Amino acid sequence: MTNLEIIHKLKRRLHAISENSTNQSRAGIDFLRFLGVMLILTLLVRGTAAATTPVVTVTNPYQGTVSQSFILSGELSPGAGTPLTLPEGLLIEQVLVQPGDSVTQGQTLAVLSVDDIDTAIDQLQASLEQHQVQADQLTNADVADSFAWQQAQQQLDRAYSNYQQIVTENEQAIASAQEALNSARKALSEVEGREPQRPFEDSYWEMATPEQTETEQKYSDWKNELSNAQAAVQQAQNDLESAQQTAESEQGNTLAAAQSAEDSRNSAQHSYEKEAADLAESNRSDLASAEVLLTQIRQKKQKLADLTALKDASGNFSAPADGIITAISLVPGETSSAVAGLLAAGEQSYTLITPVTSAQSTLIQSGCTISVKQGQTTGSAALESIESDMAQFTVSGSQWKVGTATITVTTTSGESGLCLPATAVNSDNTGDFVYLVETKNTVLGAQNVLIRLPVTIDERGDGVVRVSGALDGKEQIVSASSKPLSAGAQVRIDA
Repeated sequence: MTNLEIIHKLKRRLHAISENSTNQSRAGIDFLRFLGVMLILTLLVRGTAAATTPVVTVTNPYQGTVSQSFILSGELSPGAGTPLTLPEGLLIEQVLVQPGDSVTQGQTLAVLSVDDIDTAIDQLQASLEQHQVQADQLTNADVADSFAWQQAQQQLDRAYSNYQQIVTENEQAIASAQEALNSARKALSEVEGREPQRPFEDSYWEMATPEQTETEQKYSDWKNELSNAQAAVQQAQNDLESAQQTAESEQGNTLAAAQSAEDSRNSAQHSYEKEAADLAESNRSDLASAEVLLTQIRQKKQKLADLTALKDASGNFSAPADGIITAISLVPGETSSAVAGLLAAGEQSYTLITPVTSAQSTLIQSGCTISVKQGQTTGSAALESIESDMAQFTVSGSQWKVGTATITVTTTSGESGLCLPATAVNSDNTGDFVYLVETKNTVLGAQNVLIRLPVTIDERGDGVVRVSGALDGKEQIVSASSKPLSAGAQVRIDA
């Protein structure tokens, strides 16, 4: 029988009692009895309800961001470091360090065979001498012979000089002949301008008069003078033509000689330039070979210095500086390689490598806070790279040791919204929802009743979710309950 059924039964009973009362006194007594019974029943119902009502913890939505964190475990080691160089091919007698060891400058890392060092020095010195001779020969560049070209150029210069001289002389001769022709023509013109009176020809007169005789003589003299002037002009014309023909002939011959000399010069120049180009190419090849040899010589000299230093140290190979041995490639009984190992400076950054899942990889690359812990030592780290299922972090500081360390990665989206504890959100086949507590008045008084309110989960984090929906941040949302809940149920809020 429920509490409501009990109450209704009591009401019916009290109503019957009231109807059967026959007098005022009896009614008063029954009323008092009614009040007492009601009080007892109310206490009984409330006690029963209190024993069966779920007790809930409530919270208010708050404005905030959601963060996620996870812990990784990886191997901490110093950075790669710098190579420890060593002459190759030397017998290793002892190795005194291993990866992870801290060393100081001058500390012996390994002991090498002194006999092998002596042998290597002798072989290297002989090789150096041979290489130096070869390099000296290759660096003496050959030079093309320019004598034939220079001789041809000199002949060409003389030929053109001779041509220019002939041209000048012929121009002068032609000019002189032209001048003589001009003078002869002028003289002829003057003579022609002085033509005297012609003698009178009259056969009628058998004897000439003195005047006729004089006229005839003057005319005869002029005719002679005219003939001489005409002959002089013709001679001057002939001399000019002769000078022109001579000039044409001499200049043609000397020009042909100059052109022939130029052809010879061009041929000699071409031969010289080809020889010079061939020699230059050969010299370049020789110089390239010499440069290779010189590089080898420098390397061999450095190796000789290293070998000599090892010999002086009785075969003890020492650390060049303080630091941490991150790798060692020396094995007793075997021969040395060019790189004996790696030495990292003690103050440099460390590397932490750890496996990650695909989801963790995505979160790490989206931006996060990364903290590192090794024993009691803590610090921060920065993501260096993520490849496949491995992540590499850089850890600063010199307080770390080679070995295992843990990484705590905390990510925050940075997007703000209403947040609730993850326990406050429930789910069923209709979706996500929360229980909202509202106070309602009932026959038993004020009661806390549950209201189902749908929400959307925007982001999940460490025990917190960011939600959206019909919330304003003032609601009382159930975050925990002593019993299963349902919409419309009465609950009691844990104090």
